[in-house]
Amino acid sequence: MRDLTDDVTLMRPVIDALRASGTDPDKVLGRVGLPPGGLPAGRFPHAAQTQFWKAAADECGEEHVGLYLAGHLSAFHGLLLEYLFLSSSTFGEGLRHALRYVRLLSDTLDAGLEIEGGRAVLALGQHPGSNRHFPEMLAGAAIRLFHALTEGAFKPQEVQLMHAEGAPAERYQAVYGCPARLGAERFALIFDAAVLDEPSRHAASDLLRMHESQARRQLAEVERLDLVRQVRELIGELLVDGGATLEQVATRLNMPARRLRERLTVAGVRFNDLVTDYRCRLAKELLLKTDERIEVIVERTGFSEPSTFYRAFKRWMGETPVEFRRRGKAAI
Repeated sequence: MRDLTDDVTLMRPVIDALRASGTDPDKVLGRVGLPPGGLPAGRFPHAAQTQFWKAAADECGEEHVGLYLAGHLSAFHGLLLEYLFLSSSTFGEGLRHALRYVRLLSDTLDAGLEIEGGRAVLALGQHPGSNRHFPEMLAGAAIRLFHALTEGAFKPQEVQLMHAEGAPAERYQAVYGCPARLGAERFALIFDAAVLDEPSRHAASDLLRMHESQARRQLAEVERLDLVRQVRELIGELLVDGGATLEQVATRLNMPARRLRERLTVAGVRFNDLVTDYRCRLAKELLLKTDERIEVIVERTGFSEPSTFYRAFKRWMGETPVEFRRRGKAAI
């Protein structure tokens, strides 16, 4: 299963909420190994959410930190998905546009909209075991945004959360304006379906086309990075067994080798370059951070002979593996 990631833009509102709550966000970032002043660009592993929210809870002194920070979120954050809402003709149209590109925010949001009689169900995920603070914050952010987009017409009826234990019922009611049901089968937001027909005062078809075009480009970039990441991970797994070929990786990805080569070309990388890059990085790490014998490193990096490994490493680094190890460890 591929690793789940979140876009850094999803966490920027949380940084703003930390600041609004009186907590220094730089202290939280420092505790998770990030420099002060904000978050780096790009995407990061969803698993890192656990460490982030633990640091946030400690710095805030708040057990239910996701819910707590949801109460300090502003309605708008300048995200592309918000512009899709604003330029659509109705709230419902904007929601359907945004759902097509929700992966720009996070891989964990298996989002979809269902209409059940007079109520709408916005399903946001089915990943049990996820850190509870993340969905609790996200539910609050969505409610605030939807309330602002519809000029107060949006009123949630229930928030469904998958974790079995959480805050007292009155805390959810105070932040969300509706009850929260814990231990649900999915992470979802329930509301009156009639609000989907609420018109947008900022509707503009030309802006909507522009925003969708930008969203498509960004989604294509996310998919490009995802493919390259998957190929790198499979190269690492296959090298343990003595080699990693394009055909082997393509088989693991359930696609023809020709198709994989074409997709990597579109992504701007070559398969052989990915193999070389992985071997080089792994060799340097093993030489500097372990005392493994060179023969073992040769095997782990997928080379058949020590002499071939020596020649490749000299070509990569301009020095032999022994010289690299000696110089690197002397500098530590």
